Amino acid sequence: MPTQSPAERLFTLTCCLMAAPRQGLSKQDLFDAVPGYHDARNTDAREKMFDRDKDTLRDMGVRLEIVHVDSFDDAEASRYVIGRGSFDWPAELSLNSNQLALVELAAKAWNNQLFATSAKSGLTRLKARGIVEADRELSFISPRLLARHAAFSPLAEAISESKVVVLEYRKADGDQKLRELEPAKLRLIEGEWVLLARERGQIKNFLLRRIVSKVKLTEEQFKPASDEEIAQAEADLIALVAQQEAEIEVLEDSEAFWHFGAQATRITLHYMDEALLAEDLLEFGSEVSVIGPEGLKERIHSRLEAVIATHA
Repeated sequence: MPTQSPAERLFTLTCCLMAAPRQGLSKQDLFDAVPGYHDARNTDAREKMFDRDKDTLRDMGVRLEIVHVDSFDDAEASRYVIGRGSFDWPAELSLNSNQLALVELAAKAWNNQLFATSAKSGLTRLKARGIVEADRELSFISPRLLARHAAFSPLAEAISESKVVVLEYRKADGDQKLRELEPAKLRLIEGEWVLLARERGQIKNFLLRRIVSKVKLTEEQFKPASDEEIAQAEADLIALVAQQEAEIEVLEDSEAFWHFGAQATRITLHYMDEALLAEDLLEFGSEVSVIGPEGLKERIHSRLEAVIATHA
């Protein structure tokens, strides 16, 4: 295998640690799994390389912790894990719409999987040795900021150029119709991309996941909404989301556990659309159980019954 760059080595090291079981990985496990450590001239050089990598990760905000387990081998008794909360979004950090657009581009770059080969190679080595489960994947650590709808780019363009757009929008009850909108702002709220747009003089909220057609930019231009109007619409939306809570239980150390922040197994979520939340939770299968509200439980139950009826 070609020599790994320091960036690839750090990426592979992080992925292996994120995929590790609860008891962590020994230093030798990491040396065996990360191809970059095979490039070291000797044992001493490899140890120094690993120490530099730990310092670099720490400087980047990724905290490595040592877990001690019972073992006759001292080298195997000390194991490494990534401290919970290392990848949490800083509570004091907020982004404006332009900064969010840049983060969106960065997320797209990640999803091009530039380093996928080396990371998957490390994970395969761990699977082959029985250290991690055979079905363990890396998808749970990929950024969730990526707008999963083709509507994002044309809407951003329409906002920039103050152009009216036409699109098909489907509501939660299945009602679908053509909407003519004056886009004002794109926001990421509780994991959902939302368009704030004026329709017939009033600013409303539109979930990008409910846009079911291509967004057509017209030649008609409009006067942008004032900052005060947009701020009030955002405040109303945030207040609405704050009122809508769901409580779930996730299986510890599962993909769902890491996806929802890896802080606890019982989690409170705020959501914008109960039907879309049900779809998202169903992706995790038995790793998630819904405690409430009843409407969400009923949605998931009916979806599961439909699947059973279709495939039984």
